[in-house]
Amino acid sequence: MKKVILTLLVMTTLPVVAQTEVNMFNPGFGEGVTYTLPQTVLNITVEAECITRTPGEFSRFADRFLRINDAISQEEKYWELTGVKLTTSGVPDPDKMYTIKLNNSSASNVVLNEDGIIESINCKIEKNEESQTTKQHVERIDAKQYMTEEILQATSTAKMAELTAKEIYAIRESKMAITRGTADNMPKDGLSMQLVLNELNTQEMALTQLFTGYIDTVKYTCNIKLTPAVQNNTEKNILFRFSRKLGILEKDNLAGKPIYYDFTSKNVIIPATDGKKIVKKEGICYNVPGRAQVRIYTPSETYFDEEVPIAQLGNVEILSKSLFNKNADTQVVFDTATGGIIRIDKE
Repeated sequence: MKKVILTLLVMTTLPVVAQTEVNMFNPGFGEGVTYTLPQTVLNITVEAECITRTPGEFSRFADRFLRINDAISQEEKYWELTGVKLTTSGVPDPDKMYTIKLNNSSASNVVLNEDGIIESINCKIEKNEESQTTKQHVERIDAKQYMTEEILQATSTAKMAELTAKEIYAIRESKMAITRGTADNMPKDGLSMQLVLNELNTQEMALTQLFTGYIDTVKYTCNIKLTPAVQNNTEKNILFRFSRKLGILEKDNLAGKPIYYDFTSKNVIIPATDGKKIVKKEGICYNVPGRAQVRIYTPSETYFDEEVPIAQLGNVEILSKSLFNKNADTQVVFDTATGGIIRIDKE
């Protein structure tokens, strides 16, 4: 995330005590650094898999030659809902914009994110890189490259299946001989042995899938954003729908079964109303977030059920100006999802 770092120059004439004056934002009036406190957004990530099961070329001979009785016998495609995750982020709250007056206060070094939400004072945030899920597409291995000349020249499918089964047994015997140390041509070292075993495993898997069949899985994600209001308590509201045949669906699509969510305010801090008038605040404004219970579920399964901090359910408080006088080097880190304080370090 890009950062906007605003470093304000210390004025040449210092008063005896530097005050941190913060005003409600008033466009065109006053000067200073304008920052915003956030509203909390619920980011819901729905994870699903589309699974395709395809019979192998020799599936009807699986039990006869390899004693496999659960081979895939017919084409099948279906969806599975694998998980629901919830994270929070912040968007600027237009009713909570403030301007820090330009003076020689130590609160003059303010870090904002790209949306103008305050991140920190007098320090930079070292962000951990977000882990990204890498989806690897594994192509099917062409089993014909491991078939012997005798298999490929067989005149019937049944004969090809029989000879392929014998090749699978031969591969298994080679693996056992290597692991037991009885092979005629043993690999020279551990690394060489592992490379040989890996290759034999690949050959066995490719040939065996001709009997067992193939299972192809494609992962899908769907992102849903909700911005709750103070009075937004809900119970058994439909978040989305899910179909075993069609996957993730809109909540109005009756082809799927509903996935519900509850949003219940646990504690709401009623803010003091000062309207839109300009109010001088000698200190840094921050949020004390309230909390809400968020539950995502079906009648038979719960996917998420946790208490979450919500900026809209809280109140605006002020960090004392004494923390930012000219002799202080107070460092503050804010949560950009809630506007609350994560850490204060005073030196």
